[in-house]
Amino acid sequence: MAASAPARLERIAFRTSRLLDFVGRRELTAQIGHAPESWPLVIVKELVDNALDACEEAEIAPEIEVRVNTDTGEISVADNGPGIRPETVADILDFGVRVSSREAYVSPTRGAQGNALKTIIAMPFALDSGKGETIIESRGIEHRIVFAADQVRQEPKIEHLTAASQIVRNGTCVTVRWPDSASAMLAGAGKRFLQMVSEYIFLNPHLTLRYYWNNRLTQVPASEPRWQKWRACDLTSAHWYDAPRLARYAAALVSHDQDHARERTVREFLGEFRGLSGSGKQKHVIEAAGMARLPLAALFEDGAADAERVAALLRAMCQHSRPVKPKDLGVIGSDHWRKLCAGVGGRDNTFRYRRIAEEDENGIPYVVEAAFVARPHHAARAEAESPSGNKRRGHACRTNGITIPCVIPRMAVQRDFWEA
Repeated sequence: MAASAPARLERIAFRTSRLLDFVGRRELTAQIGHAPESWPLVIVKELVDNALDACEEAEIAPEIEVRVNTDTGEISVADNGPGIRPETVADILDFGVRVSSREAYVSPTRGAQGNALKTIIAMPFALDSGKGETIIESRGIEHRIVFAADQVRQEPKIEHLTAASQIVRNGTCVTVRWPDSASAMLAGAGKRFLQMVSEYIFLNPHLTLRYYWNNRLTQVPASEPRWQKWRACDLTSAHWYDAPRLARYAAALVSHDQDHARERTVREFLGEFRGLSGSGKQKHVIEAAGMARLPLAALFEDGAADAERVAALLRAMCQHSRPVKPKDLGVIGSDHWRKLCAGVGGRDNTFRYRRIAEEDENGIPYVVEAAFVARPHHAARAEAESPSGNKRRGHACRTNGITIPCVIPRMAVQRDFWEA
């Protein structure tokens, strides 16, 4: 009798979703730029940034409350802004697409990717591998979001429950339930949390901030409620773009218009740029670029940007508009920092402030502000902590709204900055 053929395994080429690939620890770390140990701080930072942006765009003096409770494992940020629309919450939960009001634009504002809430919602799940819970309360609606995974389909499994909010009527409150399995990370973030919150106070004179760490309240009122800086809703500037970035901006608009069955003209596109909103300027630009009466889609052919047309349009836009002046970015000024330095025990007669408002070699405006003050009770400790033996002074710097944490030896500050 002939021997039977050995059994064979017929392998199947399985087709699986990659959506879960983007919500694991490694992938979120790459997107966020910080290790999981810093994620509690990232949550607070991103939510406070969003709150500030919302209030500033609505021309509301921001009032923000931050709460961290290591016993209950909750991190929450509440504001007095206009609130998040229900459809925006629904878009945030679609992990198959990127929804961003920042990515295609160039401006000196907070955030560049605009996907902060997506990553925040996924964080508790990435740490626990079971499920994560986030609550968004806004415009009288409570959105309870439970993030889990469909292990068969390898896709996010998101439960979105809505109910009337019993607490939040105005503004927005976002609460992240930190998983018990990562409680040590949350508890260990206390000192850095207080430092980061202090930076917001120093860099935002219009901000009234209340923050709780385990029910211990610190409150700082705004020193200048009417202070303003460059906002995300302010017209962008042609002088901040190169040809590839302008093409990206135009492509994003063309794609959006295709999804909504409309066609935008080049002239309409120009209206989104500072100094080009007037019809006379727009006429000069489109004539110089040879794009009169053309749709914005004319910048592309078979999905690829027409490099010559994009470059010609950008040249004309820059020629017929003025660069943004550094002072228009927003200047904090010495009064705000003098008040805060006095509040932490600084000696007023040692207070020093310096501001540089210039343009770089590419014509991009920038503002750098710095202040320091002597704190007598801390001098000995500062001397002991300096590896080089130079006395050091803590200071805050600002460049286009971005905090630059650094410590500069006293002599270097005096020679290179303060006496410039």
